[in-house]
Amino acid sequence: MVKEPTGKNSGTALPEMAQLANLIMKMGPDIDLIARISGQYKETIRYRYKEKILGKGFAIHARVNYEGLGLQRVIMKVSLNETYSRYAREMFIAMNKLCYVISFNQLLPDSSYMVHASVPKEHKQGFIDLMKHLKELGIFDSLEFYTFDWFTNTPMRAEFFDFEHGNWDFDWTKTVGPGKDDEIRISEPFKFDKLDLLILKELQVDASRSLSEIRESIKANNGQDINYKTLAWHWSRHVKEKGMINGYALRWMGTTYDSVSDRAKHRQHKYIMIPVFVRGVSDAERISLIGAMNKLPFLWCEAGGKDYHAQLAFPVETVNDAFSFLKDALAPFGPRASYSVLDQTNALSFTFSYTLFDEETKAWAFSGPELMSRFENLIIKIRESSGLPRN
Repeated sequence: MVKEPTGKNSGTALPEMAQLANLIMKMGPDIDLIARISGQYKETIRYRYKEKILGKGFAIHARVNYEGLGLQRVIMKVSLNETYSRYAREMFIAMNKLCYVISFNQLLPDSSYMVHASVPKEHKQGFIDLMKHLKELGIFDSLEFYTFDWFTNTPMRAEFFDFEHGNWDFDWTKTVGPGKDDEIRISEPFKFDKLDLLILKELQVDASRSLSEIRESIKANNGQDINYKTLAWHWSRHVKEKGMINGYALRWMGTTYDSVSDRAKHRQHKYIMIPVFVRGVSDAERISLIGAMNKLPFLWCEAGGKDYHAQLAFPVETVNDAFSFLKDALAPFGPRASYSVLDQTNALSFTFSYTLFDEETKAWAFSGPELMSRFENLIIKIRESSGLPRN
């Protein structure tokens, strides 16, 4: 007899829904494999997966191994000039297509933006110089950078979540401690090709689909009709064997992307999203920050290197505890530490910029002078449409 989960974190045995969530985050939604490992009926696993994970609004995404692809995270805080602020969405979408920007979020209360980019290591300085040039052209009123050696989406701490009712069961007086899969691993670069990137970007969008569905999506979105056996071989021998993904993320915050309306959808008022930044950290300070932020099950992503970044999604009912925690955790870092609140209605995430990989040279493309020229032309069009002089 299969016992239904309670959603509580009692003793050392995990509730069965937490076990299922952990297995999905490790190997993806492979129902047959999960059934064999867990010793449960496939029908039971399939029902829980469809009804209590997908049916509850959880999206599943591949955790791309950015460092293995030669990509490093750069995060910018920018304030747009008033002339260009109403074109923010269009400009950031152009930056995704042209120069490796992968998300933007407006910050409260000052209406600045947090912009993430996954940039080839060899082009990081070129990207920074390009953004500085855009500030010189007047697009940005202010611009500051945070740079990192690694970035990771933190696995969900499913043992503290009640999947039946959608609530967290967490005692703030106790610490969580790192999970088994929370260890930071910086991957060495591996060889890959354009087909590998097409598979990765599809898994990053929606990892709940079959290879056949991924094949059809690549055909529809990229115009490439790939033989199924070829696709399966690349998935098995490249993506899986080379470690091109670091597992899977359950998007428990409820944020999904609707490709039909081209908008991000959110569970309004359920979570408050807070990005944390600490500038110029030592190795000891970085370790201390990682330890502090991983004491909570609400950590969504983390990045480290010269600077430190964490993004947390706090249930709104915990807001007082959340701000009290941040005040204490960041007090030792003084003015080097800062945090804001994300405006989740003015945000958008993209896949990594896979179209910028040159298949002929087997390298990531970046031409600073050409990009500067294209953005200068974009600025001219924006000013003309606004009835402003070209210069």
